[in-house]
Amino acid sequence: MSTIVLFVFLLVSVAANTGRVYEAAEGYKAPLFTIEERDTTLSLAELKGHYVLVNFWASSDAESRLRASEYDSAAGELAEGRVTSLQVNLDRSERLFSEIVRMDGLDAKTQIHVSDNAAADIAKAYRLKHGFNSFLIDPEGRIVETNPSVATAVAVASAR
Repeated sequence: MSTIVLFVFLLVSVAANTGRVYEAAEGYKAPLFTIEERDTTLSLAELKGHYVLVNFWASSDAESRLRASEYDSAAGELAEGRVTSLQVNLDRSERLFSEIVRMDGLDAKTQIHVSDNAAADIAKAYRLKHGFNSFLIDPEGRIVETNPSVATAVAVASAR
């Protein structure tokens, strides 16, 4: 009987801990990444000292695509709130990405496409296997909010 109780206790502990690890992404340092896009290099480390809203999206994920449109439309408001917005697309095809940017009326200058190994590395580091998310990162590099609204991102950055 005590073996069964111990087994159940361990099972519940592991399950509870696993949930906390995923939810505990807020408060942890954001994984760093560098994107080399044609003649431009963008590094999250270079943005340390600023609030950064990183949105990972793909054309096949409706929720992340809507967030990309929302954040793109609010770029001015985010900038006034001292938030740098990065829109990172992880589609396999750059051609598809370009067509979606055109169809959705997104600002091509604010959208970054990443594919192949770099996309896989980013997806793994940010645990994007089961859905795309956005992350508000504070000046010290910690994730303070997952999937924030524009108003939340501006409010958090302005309050500090």
